[in-house]
Amino acid sequence: MYLLLEPEHKYPRCFCSEEELLMAKSIREFTEKEVFPRRQDLEGGWHRDEDLAHKTLYELYYKCHKLGLTIANLPTEYGGLGLSPIVRQMINEELSRGDPGLSTLVGKIHWIVSFMYNRVNVRKDLLEEFAPKLTGKIPYIACVCITEPEGGANIEDPSLEFRTLNVVIAKKRSDTYVLNGHKIWPGPAAKPEYWDRWREKWPDIFAGHLGYWVVVTEDPSRGEEAAGMVYVPYNAKGMSFGEPYMKCGFCMTDENVDIWYENVEVPAKYRIDTKPGDGAKIIHGYVIGLGRLAGAARLTGIATAVLEIALDWTKDRMIAGKPVRERSLFASILAQMYRMVDLARQYYLSVTWQASRPDVYGEPWSPHMIAKFSSARSFAGEVAMFCTNKAMELMGSYGYSFEMNVEKYYRDYKIIQMWLGGAQRDLMDIAQGLYGSFKWGGYDEWLTRIHEKGKTLEKKIDKTMSEAVGESETKQIKKDLEKDKEYDLDNLTKK
Repeated sequence: MYLLLEPEHKYPRCFCSEEELLMAKSIREFTEKEVFPRRQDLEGGWHRDEDLAHKTLYELYYKCHKLGLTIANLPTEYGGLGLSPIVRQMINEELSRGDPGLSTLVGKIHWIVSFMYNRVNVRKDLLEEFAPKLTGKIPYIACVCITEPEGGANIEDPSLEFRTLNVVIAKKRSDTYVLNGHKIWPGPAAKPEYWDRWREKWPDIFAGHLGYWVVVTEDPSRGEEAAGMVYVPYNAKGMSFGEPYMKCGFCMTDENVDIWYENVEVPAKYRIDTKPGDGAKIIHGYVIGLGRLAGAARLTGIATAVLEIALDWTKDRMIAGKPVRERSLFASILAQMYRMVDLARQYYLSVTWQASRPDVYGEPWSPHMIAKFSSARSFAGEVAMFCTNKAMELMGSYGYSFEMNVEKYYRDYKIIQMWLGGAQRDLMDIAQGLYGSFKWGGYDEWLTRIHEKGKTLEKKIDKTMSEAVGESETKQIKKDLEKDKEYDLDNLTKK
């Protein structure tokens, strides 16, 4: 036991209540009792046994659900616990001490709740629809689809104004949206039968896949005004999936694939945002901003875990009759690790506290708050990198052996540091929040080419619609769309 790493000293009372501190303790105890002994099984052991990995993951996820961790931020009126953002970050950090993949799977449910219940738009109808599944006895998993082939992190780049989105939705008379396009790297994602297989195999612990929350646009040329989010059921017709990417970390806890959308129809009510411009706020503030903040907590959890491993190992390992950690060189390295871990934690807690007071510090989609979220993730990423690297150096060959677990955290941290735009995008957003936005050289020329590309895509959509409903019906639908656009623009102008 290391007093400075116990919840009483990790989480200051200026950020949390005594009751919330007790919650952190219980999550920590759960992680040490249930997750620590099964860290290696979550990857299927050294030989990546798929059944072992998934059974372990869903058993632990089920136990997290029983503790109420998955519904921590779901409002009480919908059957959730309605806990504070600070508790949400405690969950992220403490679970990540055991396994950041498990923590992320729990966090995906927090994420989708935040899309439906936020300061932009509260979708009571969707919360009422999904709440029974979120609060049911057996838990579901969910996925958010963000990244596109155009440039990887282009959605995260505010200067591009969502003009590179290529999942295009077109409104139809039958009150549906039609999706066409391509997303890369969403997870957990796979063919419907893949999730059906695990659900049928372990029905007592896994209810299946809830579906996909997809970042979309109605028209790339309209930028932020047309960007938004649509919920798509996991087995919607018209979706096709690639095979999982083989990657260094999160080997079995987050299957990342390509998804193609070909005339995928979903009810219009599944468009999460309801007004022009609201989708952009949700994407900036809740998908990217608060997503990065959650990543900061997970990275801090990883750094804490490897610090604890290094402390224990250097206590029992001897150099000339003295424990390694009592030699000044090694003691100073351990002290550096602790100093960085605690600074990362105090900063992400401070930013979380500020984010829960938007009347004082600003909305989560504002550039200066995005800068703070990015600072938290950026610094925590560097801390996790430093700690995993130094732990491995302190432990020598034992540091990179599978059984000591450090090498797993070493692989996992990089993924969290890289998602939602990556380490360099963090720095760019910090700069833009500090002294204002700027655009890339050649932006205007590029934008012209994008518009031309959009016209080509529009022709393809017209052709598809003509084949489906006829040319005259297509013309009428386009007229209705133009009226809707003019109405939306009028309303925006009045505002």
